Amino acid sequence: MSVDVICIGEAMGEISFDPAGNASVKVGGDTFNTAVYLGRLGIKSAFASAVGEDPFGEQIRSVLKDNYVSDAFLISTDQANTGLYSITNRTDGERFFHYWRNQSAARQTISLASPAYLQALEDAPWLYLSGISLHVLEDDTTLLFQTLQAHKDQGGKIAFDGNFRPKLWSGKEDQARETYARITALADVMMPTFDDEQLLWGDKTAQGTVSRIAKLSPALIVVKQGEQGCLLYDGGETHHIPIPEPVTPIDTTAAGDSFNAGFMAGLLKGQDGVTATLAGHKLASKVITHRGAIIPAEMMAEL
Repeated sequence: MSVDVICIGEAMGEISFDPAGNASVKVGGDTFNTAVYLGRLGIKSAFASAVGEDPFGEQIRSVLKDNYVSDAFLISTDQANTGLYSITNRTDGERFFHYWRNQSAARQTISLASPAYLQALEDAPWLYLSGISLHVLEDDTTLLFQTLQAHKDQGGKIAFDGNFRPKLWSGKEDQARETYARITALADVMMPTFDDEQLLWGDKTAQGTVSRIAKLSPALIVVKQGEQGCLLYDGGETHHIPIPEPVTPIDTTAAGDSFNAGFMAGLLKGQDGVTATLAGHKLASKVITHRGAIIPAEMMAEL
């Protein structure tokens, strides 16, 4: 099976509440969202995780297939259920999350994986992970990093989004910093959000984030700053890339995930860093004008 990018992480059931209290049920997850958007943008992507043999697991598999994403790396198990989360939105589009994921099937992904499965990860051109991926897979950190190192040794590339969530690493902040530093040293492309990096590392400015990360060798860094746009570090130089046409957000869920997809798709299509960053802005601007992580496919028609 030929894929360009394998996105590793967790997908869950998503219950979304709008400001009026109306609920909708979908599926989502940071690297899952990115995989879906990559598939829609014409990139041959796959999603690597584990789900329960339950309705949410079935829906996750269905969404992948409907969006041209390979489910060959999606493991189904009867030993655990698919995780679940809820989103509550304020009228300004800001969102609040609650999770039911501590015993989710995704946490068993690496332990359930066969040697052939891990070899396929090593052989992929690109692997994409996030800080949430690292947390979900923390019980198998040693094997995960062995796989990532073997992937690099074979010439593969790694993209990483820190996506730091304090609640996930509460009481384990030193472990988080150590783990993040390890993967940053392996990464070719870093796509952090400044607010997250500030929480974890105490960075004073987005430029400080760029300077700190650049010391660990990633060639390409894009630091997301919400409505302020991004800082792009490429070829040893840093540029500010503003959002071309700011929009009023309805729901900021998956803003970073979709930006990452637009940015990575641009790179894989041969675009330079600035053009790829603008592609990320364009997709994220679409996503935040719709409720939920995954917007209707027709909203991406002109992208």
